[in-house]
Amino acid sequence: MKVRINIVKSKEEENAIINTIEITKSISEAKALLENVIYNIPCQKDNETFNVEANKIYYIESIDNKTFINTKNDTYECKYKLYELEEILDEKKFFRCSKSMILNSRKINSIKADFNSRFIATLLNEEIIVISRSYSKDLKKIFGV
Repeated sequence: MKVRINIVKSKEEENAIINTIEITKSISEAKALLENVIYNIPCQKDNETFNVEANKIYYIESIDNKTFINTKNDTYECKYKLYELEEILDEKKFFRCSKSMILNSRKINSIKADFNSRFIATLLNEEIIVISRSYSKDLKKIFGV
């Protein structure tokens, strides 16, 4: 694909045109990126409400019927259930890695095979996450393992 960038004089003149034969998932993702479509998840921490950007999420975990969103340095509580967040978040970036956890594939630094067809993922913040056997096929699909 040929890409051309022109510098304009004002913000109002900024625009992007995509000429394509068909609208594929990649084209839709490029459009969303250009339009700055960023999913924000409303969360609570210390009696304050925050909007956490999806691209800052490392993993989402359900513990005792509560959902927690973990970023590089913080943990927030969220009102959504895991299955609701799976529907909201981009399936190319986020995947279920166990019954109680969704993982952001873009925050994985390395993966290695473990016993019983499980995988161990080391995240960019050095946390270790176990990807259970029943969900390892999603990891393999994303990383081509």
